[in-house]
Amino acid sequence: VQPARYHVAFGPVVDGDVVPDDPEILMQQGEFLNYDILIGVNQGEGLKFVEDSLESEDGISASYFDFTVSNFVDNLYGYPEGKDILRETIKFMYTDWADRDNGEMRRKTLLALFTDHQWVAPAVATAKLHAEYQSPVYFYTFYHHCQTDARPEWADAAHGDEIPYVFGVPMVGATDLFPCNFSKNDVMLSAVVMTYWTNFAKTGWVGGGMDNGMGGGTGGWVMGWWDCGVVGWTMGWAVGLGVGQSGGQ
Repeated sequence: VQPARYHVAFGPVVDGDVVPDDPEILMQQGEFLNYDILIGVNQGEGLKFVEDSLESEDGISASYFDFTVSNFVDNLYGYPEGKDILRETIKFMYTDWADRDNGEMRRKTLLALFTDHQWVAPAVATAKLHAEYQSPVYFYTFYHHCQTDARPEWADAAHGDEIPYVFGVPMVGATDLFPCNFSKNDVMLSAVVMTYWTNFAKTGWVGGGMDNGMGGGTGGWVMGWWDCGVVGWTMGWAVGLGVGQSGGQ
């Protein structure tokens, strides 16, 4: 059974018992166990939706961009009313008007569209709903991916690219599941990520204990913190080589 494109294969079903109502409604009503949460996204989560243009050095054409946006709208929105306006709005918002004839930029903005809709918007909405009930919420963006021959240079950190760093794979070396050319920087990043994840699991706070046990410090990897600007959010942070610190609270 193949799910419709842009839909998950087996999502939760509102059965009135285990899931008594739409999850968003339940969260708006506070009907959930509000634990402290660590939630985030990767920079290019939607890479799988543009993978048919991975090998193209020139990016994508304007006609391909228009077709993909139309297909995206048709698959996700069942009501004909307003579809044309929605299509044109998406095309306008996801066009770099300073570089509109650049096929590589077109591909990049299309990737941003899929990333925003499928991952970023739901993650941000979930974080905001949790924050409204006063539990600490940590939100991160992951920017790095390991070097592999199967990944083009233009691709950002895709869905799942943080996993080897969370589980320390760079310290072991390439595996069948992660056939990457791990560098010393990858090892350092993995140590930093594991420190933050385990700190949160043990104490509920991601900071502190930044010595990576491999000579001190973070090996050039900086966790850029910022004030989220959302009431109830505890901290936002970015993960990447040379990401500058920008405050926090």
